[in-house]
Amino acid sequence: MRRLGGHNASLLLALALVLLLALLVQGTPGPLNTDTDPNPEPDPDPDSDPEKGRMLTTFVDLLSSDTRFSEFLHTVQRLGMVIPLNRLRNVTLLVPTNEAIRRFRREQGQDSSHAAGSIYRGVADSQAWYHLIGDGIIEVGNLTQGPMVWESLSSSESIDYAAEPGNGIMLKTVVGGNSKVLANGVPVIAHNYSCVAGNAFQIDGLLTLPPTLWELLQAEAPKSDDATDGGSYSAMEKLLTAAGWSGILSGSGVSNESSRMHTLWAFNNQAFSSALDFGERAYLLYGPAFTKDEDADIHGEAIEDARTFAAGYVSSGAVSLARLGVGTHTISGFQNRTRLAVIVEEQRSNGDLGGHINGLAIGRSDIVARNGIVHGIDQVGRPGGLVFSPQKILAGLNATMFIRLLKETKLADYIDGSQPERKITLLVPTNRAMEDAFGYGLGDGADDDQAAKAYIKAVNEHGLDGASTIASVLGVLPVGSPREQQLEWALYHIAEGQSGLEELVRSPLLRTKLAAEWTGGKAQVVKAQVDQAHGTLSRHVSFNGADNILPEPVVVGNTTVYLLSSPMPTPPNLINALVQDLDLSLFVAAMGASGTADEIQHVNGITVLAPVVSSFTSLDLVWSYLSLPGDSDARTDLSRLIKSHILKKPIYSDEIPMHTDSSAETLTVESLNGNKVGMYRTPHGVFVIADQADMQHSQRHKAQQHGEVHARLASVADTGSLKLSETDVLLRTGVAHVLGQGLILPPNVDITSPKLLRGMKAHIFANLLERFNLTYVLEDPRTSSSRRRRLRKQLTARSSDIPDNDVVGYSILVPSDKAWRENAAYRELARRDHEEFNSAEDDENPWRNSTTLDLVHHLDMLVRLHIIPVVGGGAEPNLTGGNRLPESQLLLADRKTYPTMLEGVRLRAHEFASDRFSVQLDRTPFYQSPGGVPFISFATVVRSGVARTGAVFELDAALKLPPDDGSSPGGWKKFAWNAAVWLTGIGMGSGLLGASGYWVRQWWTRSDYQSL
Repeated sequence: MRRLGGHNASLLLALALVLLLALLVQGTPGPLNTDTDPNPEPDPDPDSDPEKGRMLTTFVDLLSSDTRFSEFLHTVQRLGMVIPLNRLRNVTLLVPTNEAIRRFRREQGQDSSHAAGSIYRGVADSQAWYHLIGDGIIEVGNLTQGPMVWESLSSSESIDYAAEPGNGIMLKTVVGGNSKVLANGVPVIAHNYSCVAGNAFQIDGLLTLPPTLWELLQAEAPKSDDATDGGSYSAMEKLLTAAGWSGILSGSGVSNESSRMHTLWAFNNQAFSSALDFGERAYLLYGPAFTKDEDADIHGEAIEDARTFAAGYVSSGAVSLARLGVGTHTISGFQNRTRLAVIVEEQRSNGDLGGHINGLAIGRSDIVARNGIVHGIDQVGRPGGLVFSPQKILAGLNATMFIRLLKETKLADYIDGSQPERKITLLVPTNRAMEDAFGYGLGDGADDDQAAKAYIKAVNEHGLDGASTIASVLGVLPVGSPREQQLEWALYHIAEGQSGLEELVRSPLLRTKLAAEWTGGKAQVVKAQVDQAHGTLSRHVSFNGADNILPEPVVVGNTTVYLLSSPMPTPPNLINALVQDLDLSLFVAAMGASGTADEIQHVNGITVLAPVVSSFTSLDLVWSYLSLPGDSDARTDLSRLIKSHILKKPIYSDEIPMHTDSSAETLTVESLNGNKVGMYRTPHGVFVIADQADMQHSQRHKAQQHGEVHARLASVADTGSLKLSETDVLLRTGVAHVLGQGLILPPNVDITSPKLLRGMKAHIFANLLERFNLTYVLEDPRTSSSRRRRLRKQLTARSSDIPDNDVVGYSILVPSDKAWRENAAYRELARRDHEEFNSAEDDENPWRNSTTLDLVHHLDMLVRLHIIPVVGGGAEPNLTGGNRLPESQLLLADRKTYPTMLEGVRLRAHEFASDRFSVQLDRTPFYQSPGGVPFISFATVVRSGVARTGAVFELDAALKLPPDDGSSPGGWKKFAWNAAVWLTGIGMGSGLLGASGYWVRQWWTRSDYQSL
């Protein structure tokens, strides 16, 4: 008709079209609902009855016959779809109204008539083709009988590709509210448009292409604020990505498989979490990504496991329950990896068809996507051929460097699943923690390769027999190499047995696989700390201070895994471990001063009972002696004391026996000093018994308590024991425990009074004892020779109130050298003993005119005043052959009096503060003498120390002799002063008596006057 030209041609064309439409259109369009006859009378086949006037027409002719379809026809023409559309037969067309198309353009902002390639005013050719259903001619009854999925002629490929069954994008029709038919949510408003090519239905909207499978999985909103929560189906999405099948989700892959239709049996995150624990989920979702730079076998296995799991939830082709129909069906899994059993059930109340896939219930069915169909399932099943090993779990936790470490040190059998019956606990640092520990990525650099080869060679030659292996390896590897302690480091992170949180609360010490010569063949220990639970929060646990970053430990078979956020180095050596605690610094210093530090550090398999600083300083004079520089005796005794705190084998707190109602067992261990040390536990803590005598007494005493209430055991039976304030300080060569107070003074450390005087540096008092032949008070009276006993008996005649046979020792009150220099009598005697002293320096000394005999006599009595005989009492056995007096018999007590070696004179002690004492003459008044010098016999105890046969007390001043013993320079002053005191007293008494009489008389007189 284009040849007719001009106005006549146009008129003829219009007339022909009108006549043609009158012949073609059948009936009048009406609304499409379920009230319409589902089985209308079919129209006669125009091919079999051409004489009735019907002509063979196409959908283009149909669209051209009604102005209500002009917008869609115009769009089809501009997209170049007329020719292929004219060729179609046996299809169904959903035609949007003009208003629907205009509304779509307004919403999309496509009002201009702009065409760009396959898109016209916002409508792509694939979207236009989506309105054609290739499942044959659809009647009204097909749409109103229930939900159905139809295959369109649209696809991401050409129209020829979409024409092949199974390649078209699906659309879904359902019967909605008010019995209206909806196509992908768009109302179908009219029908009965038909032509030779097929049927047409008018719809009130433009169909849009559904989202891709990928977009459907991402459409669900996250359920929490957690950044790792990608939505309800994010696990399904990540699983397919891990399997390398992400292309089938978006349809954007380069393979032919990516452009085909697929079906997802999509499980939600909750179902995935319920079926698998944290480690298994992490391995399936992230294992392939985390292992991509690792061994090819590990990486390939991770991908294969992800595909094995995912294959049960992916099918090739678009599988619709509605298209399958009610019944049992068998379909192929993705890439024919598995067979899927699908059971389709009757329609449910929500309008969806129900069913099961491999026994798993289908919750939502037939969700159409651009590249397939999605069915939602609420359960997840485990594939039968998928087995998880510790190595796979570690890969999922991104601990690949730890895997590499175990492989290189020939320890891979702990994680590869080859020994599933073995129970272990893995303490696994993250890759970042491993880099911090070794300083670089394992396996990098030529030096590292050399070290690794040397390490593996040594392991191959010597096997894994503990100390010999490591010693051989360390001898081969370069000094300072990061590989030097690699095997040791790896073994220390593998613990015997499975330890969950509850087990760690009961027993926080884990025995590792690291057992070497330096531990005496005993397993090194890791110390766990579990915090108390707070509400719904999981309990926090750390190992040697390294935090576990997992909310719960991961368990795979007989292996429990904790993931550590920081390196967990092996225990340090003795000195490095103790110096970290300032309260143990004096113990470390004592080891150095005694020359035992190097020796102790090289002893393998030890237990250290470390006293705190206050335990040393509270020894006062004993510590002053032990810390004397250059004193061989002090150095020897200090060495013995230090060694008595070093036990010959490692004893951890959980190995110490618990005292119960039926058992009072004590663990006895020998120290490096040779003395025995006992250890036991009660509900109140861990206790140490210092020597064998105490241990025997403790055993007897505790045995008597077993018939009584158990709660009293600790408070009664632990008296005299040393309590540990901290247990299980891990050492490279064993373990250390901290003594909260007190220390062990072994029997072979013989603390004598002469040693305490040396520690006090009381040179003057020692010289005076020697000058006056009193040195025997520094010895044990029970072991002195007979000659000295006779001499002592003669010299103690001045104190006849104390029987000589009852004296078992002597305690000494020792004024300091400074206090002696302030004593006038001593200064004068020292001046006379040393003529080089300038006499003019002390001209005012009241003893200047006294005789030397008077000076000696006075000082002799003064020294005796400072010596307290210890009478009677028991004794404790001593390895030196002597007897140690009990401390309770030697220490001062408040308001208690003590005899002295000065006849008739006793001293009284006063406790003026906690453990602070003063000493003064008993029953002696303080008064002023006429000479102007006050008589005060009073001194404060500065320091003290307990020796084997007595105590030594350092005084800040020397006591004074009683006034009537000739202690003053002249006797006339004393007589005059006494007379003055008496006269003054009589005078004051008479005056008071007279004043009282006068007052009484005045009162009596006034009383009589008032009566008158």
